[in-house]
Amino acid sequence: MAIIHKDIDHQTGIITKVHDIGNKVSIEKTYDAQPILEHAKTLRDLTDGEKWGDFRQIGTIPMAELATMMRQSDNQVSKKELEKWLKKNPQYVTFNKFLKTGAKG
Repeated sequence: MAIIHKDIDHQTGIITKVHDIGNKVSIEKTYDAQPILEHAKTLRDLTDGEKWGDFRQIGTIPMAELATMMRQSDNQVSKKELEKWLKKNPQYVTFNKFLKTGAKG
């Protein structure tokens, strides 16, 4: 299996590789989550002990994950689906109170 094309989207961090697998091609998309995880932890630490407020950021979702969610639901992702994803992936949460009380505060 040979890589016949590789592209890096510097805005989203998504790396696309096209593999030649005989008479077919395979497209592989990956991203480095580490910078996003470090940013989320920094924000969790900075907001620890703060109260809920308008426009409170509760998490960060990598573009690749959001694109997957959008493909699965006809380009419409509900707030409930985003909150569910953050509950399943707490390392991306940027506000600890969200994990304790949910989005209602």
